[in-house]
Amino acid sequence: MRQLKKLVGRGSKTNGVKAQMELVDFVYYIGIIVIALAIDFTIGEMPRRLHPTRWMGNIIYWIDQRIPRGNSFREKISGVLLAFFVISLFVFSTVLVLSLVKFFLGKIAWMIVSAFLLKSTFALKDMERHVNPITGELMKGNLIGAREQVSRIVGRDVSNLDEPLILSATVESVSENILDGFFSPLLFFAFLGVPGAIFYRVVNTLDSMVGYKNEKHKNVGWFSARLDDLANWVSARITVPFISLASKLLGADWRSCIRIALRDHKKTESPNSGWPMAAMAGALNTRLEKIGHYTLGEEYPFPKLEETYKSIKIMKASCLLFSLVLSPIAIIVGIFGQEFVENLLIKLIANFLGWSLCCLI
Repeated sequence: MRQLKKLVGRGSKTNGVKAQMELVDFVYYIGIIVIALAIDFTIGEMPRRLHPTRWMGNIIYWIDQRIPRGNSFREKISGVLLAFFVISLFVFSTVLVLSLVKFFLGKIAWMIVSAFLLKSTFALKDMERHVNPITGELMKGNLIGAREQVSRIVGRDVSNLDEPLILSATVESVSENILDGFFSPLLFFAFLGVPGAIFYRVVNTLDSMVGYKNEKHKNVGWFSARLDDLANWVSARITVPFISLASKLLGADWRSCIRIALRDHKKTESPNSGWPMAAMAGALNTRLEKIGHYTLGEEYPFPKLEETYKSIKIMKASCLLFSLVLSPIAIIVGIFGQEFVENLLIKLIANFLGWSLCCLI
């Protein structure tokens, strides 16, 4: 009987230690999300020379410049290989770095590095920093200065844009940022951990670098463009209920948000960006227009400064709501899976080193 009690006691202690360890891991997992969000809301973007997205862009550009043109089939194959190479490079590097950090420096260092890498995949404060100079120039009546500022966040010709179209372009960029600047990377993070968020950021960077329909990139970039469309497909549609909820909380028109999103989302060339842009147009009761391409919320007037500032608030609120919903999934699925892969990689490295030493001996 005594032996049985001792055995039960030991089992209870073991279970208690295990539960305590799981609780500590839970704290680390929450820490990754909290630190990443805190960095974005306070500091914003890290220096460009240290930003992983810049490294991605540099590598993509270097390879793109060396792809021979002239044969459409070879260009398409080269584009596929380009995408697979850059994605594999950065995803594997992320897993390797996080594995080594945890193994040599411990769990706290791993949590901090994971948070910084996660933060590099999304941006909210940086978008606000881009919007403020645009509205500032317009308040001073400096149309040329406002055009110059808005050209930093849109790819269209801004030389003839008046104030309404400048503000329209600004609100459109804010709306799109909800999707590719937050929802998509966080959705990949929730199910695949930090490597998943990095995967998305590589795909999005590939699209922004080579996913064009011009003569140079129509073949090389076709795969990257389609991959980006696929990566954003689910999150684009999820943006609508969250923008609607944020609109309701902030006193905007949540009903029109849903109505205009359902009606106008197909008007854009992209199969995804029309969802958050049309939702924002409805929420603000504003007209968003890219001349010669699309008009969203055509029954409304163009946005003014007030609506532009409110779009920033809706962006922040919808993204915060989304992060609250996704955090439990990220903790249970994404980061847990990330740790599993990291531990597996460390074991593989250890086994390989052990095998190498045996061969040498």
